[in-house]
Amino acid sequence: FDQAWYGRGYALGNLGRNEDAIASYDKAIEIKPDFDQAWYNQACAYSLLNDIDTAIEKLQEAINLNPENRQMAKTDSDFDAIRDDQRFVALMQEQQ
Repeated sequence: FDQAWYGRGYALGNLGRNEDAIASYDKAIEIKPDFDQAWYNQACAYSLLNDIDTAIEKLQEAINLNPENRQMAKTDSDFDAIRDDQRFVALMQEQQ
């Protein structure tokens, strides 16, 4: 069911319903705590809502679970609003 909640979140995010998407990603993560894509897309949704602190926190977890998420975040337009934040810059430069 983690994939179903993730898919629901993804669809809601595409509709601009970021709060609802976050709730769906929460369910996916509750079922599968190491679901890095759910953490990543939750970070995107928080970024789009200008909740920088939470976006950085969720993105850090996504990167911890799968370092490839760092590369995706570097060019993902969902992070444009926080791209100049020093925490985001530092997160993009960290090496694992």
